[in-house]
Amino acid sequence: MSGRNVRVPYEATLVPALTRIQHEHGFLKREALEEFAKDSGVPLHRLQAVASFFPHFRLSPPKKITLRVCRDMSCHLAGSAAILRDIGATADDQISVEGVSCLGRCDRAPAACVEIRGAEHETYFLGRSAAEMKTILDACRDDSPPACDHDADQKFPSHEWAIDPYRGAPPEYLAVKKVIAARDASIASAGQVLAETRKWGTDKIEQFRRGAIGQPIPEPSLGDVVSDAVIEWQTAADWANDPSLGGWADALLDEIKAADLRGMGGAGIPAVQKWKDVRDAVRNARARGGDDRAFIVVNGDESEPATFKDRELLLRAPHTIVEGVILAGLITEASQGFIYIRHEYAEQIAACEAEIRRAEAMGFCGANATALGRPFPVSVFVSPGGYICGEQSALIEAMSDRRGEPRNMPPKLETNGLIDLPTLVSNVETFAWVPYILIHGGKSYAAQGVNGWQGCRFFSISGDVKRPGVFEVPMGLTLRELIHGEQYCGGMAGDRKLKALAPSGPSGGFLPAKLTAARGLPRGHTEKKEWQALAARRGFDPAVTELDILDLELELNLFRALSPTQALGAGLVVYAEGRDMAAEAVKSAEFFRNESCGKCVPCRTGSQKFASLGAHLLDGGIAADRWKNELTPLITELGKAIEMASICGLGRSVPMPWRTLITFFPDDIARHLAAAGQPKGDAQ
Repeated sequence: MSGRNVRVPYEATLVPALTRIQHEHGFLKREALEEFAKDSGVPLHRLQAVASFFPHFRLSPPKKITLRVCRDMSCHLAGSAAILRDIGATADDQISVEGVSCLGRCDRAPAACVEIRGAEHETYFLGRSAAEMKTILDACRDDSPPACDHDADQKFPSHEWAIDPYRGAPPEYLAVKKVIAARDASIASAGQVLAETRKWGTDKIEQFRRGAIGQPIPEPSLGDVVSDAVIEWQTAADWANDPSLGGWADALLDEIKAADLRGMGGAGIPAVQKWKDVRDAVRNARARGGDDRAFIVVNGDESEPATFKDRELLLRAPHTIVEGVILAGLITEASQGFIYIRHEYAEQIAACEAEIRRAEAMGFCGANATALGRPFPVSVFVSPGGYICGEQSALIEAMSDRRGEPRNMPPKLETNGLIDLPTLVSNVETFAWVPYILIHGGKSYAAQGVNGWQGCRFFSISGDVKRPGVFEVPMGLTLRELIHGEQYCGGMAGDRKLKALAPSGPSGGFLPAKLTAARGLPRGHTEKKEWQALAARRGFDPAVTELDILDLELELNLFRALSPTQALGAGLVVYAEGRDMAAEAVKSAEFFRNESCGKCVPCRTGSQKFASLGAHLLDGGIAADRWKNELTPLITELGKAIEMASICGLGRSVPMPWRTLITFFPDDIARHLAAAGQPKGDAQ
């Protein structure tokens, strides 16, 4: 039993080593790679395979200054293409200018990142013009870089967020204390049962208590009878199959279920199901005498364009996330926790590491978590970049010292995740809500919804609104209230009319301001119960054949029932009248082309084809008749092929911007088409 109580922590090797080498030399110097390969026994080709996959790693020496300007969505709306064009012409032997995928600062677009060779971190300059950026680069060239922008500079009322049960007071980890008390009460009850039914004395009961908690047991090890009792309690088997004994955590899981807490990464899977699956996998491993380690992983790789809510939670409420990880570790009986954060979030990484140290000092995590009674190390894993690592299996591959390519599933991560052991992966916000739920109850969380919906969540909104930012929103709030409400976005920028909405970054395509029965609303929409209920709440005739999207309520199930894209993510982009949706769709196609990991042939080649078609469309290189008769059917068929054959959600999202552009914004396409028979070029 003592051997089984010692759970060896997992530690990644390659990504941290590559990061250290790059920090020391400014790039992945071959001699340093060869030295590491020799010392570690890792073949050099494996290092090259991992290093060449992630965009953060450089295989050649960089110039003194590298400027990266975001090309995506809100930054494109704010003129980043013109900045790249204007500043790119000034690049020289000291300065490199590059376009880059979303930097997570869409609320202060356009976002630019400056990396100075030898500096510890990149610096960010947000909302600056081309002229301002040229001045900044000149100062960097002269070794006098100006003060940069920080995420902490933003004013968000985090002390008012319901997600923080401490509301600005020092976090006391009350939910963790509550769960520890429930566990210890169960162990005490089990001790009484064993004393009464098996006539155990205090020594055996103390041995049982230590083993049940998961403490390493000093020699001599437990006898088989005590060891078996520990396993029975830990697996809720035989005499321990009771809510007051081995099933002690069921009441806590019931609170998460009552809250209807779901994954906040887009899929909306009930959180409680993942927690139960991991706990059951741990129990199964124990019952068969196998490796009973398991892992909790926070997916903070927030790289979807227009999505930046986790940025604020990680920075301003890291204690809710750390406490959520510890709670998940206690309830699922996992052995270790990780917070996976994109490398562009230096302030957030520092905030989480500081909170982990504080929690360790309080005994709630770490190698010597005295309050828990057993080890539970928690650490930050810094992502080496890549949008694809937001896909949970690709994230696990990156943590496993491999290229961040999505896995073919099944098996699912809850049984075969990190190093092929049970792993719970969820979004930052999902973990952050758990302390509130376990302190105040699941029904309290559910009651925060409005218009008949349950719960609360965060949205990041950018684009053509007066006040872009991160907002804690009751589920069921209408888009009208979010965009025009004074406590939220405060209306459309320039008081223009709404033209389109991206409901889930580029992955959800674009919705027009109005959906109609002929274009957008589902077939037989008036018969749907969701439509009839919405009509009753919003006060319109259920027989109408048109819907103002501002009347849509922010709830995933409603969007799945009534929205043509069925998507509602965390990042919303608002487009005003006058915006060219063809240009926006092409930028989205280019994003998917740039970020495809290349593992799937349909995604790799299909995303390139869509980007190429888009470039020719914007160049006026496609005749109207060819677009109608040849290319539109081709786009439709290509989109179906990519959706059917791609491994992960990125591939299935690739066709969406094109599909919604063709369906809802034909006039924006038409203005780019050449007259029949007079194309300026030819689509490849």
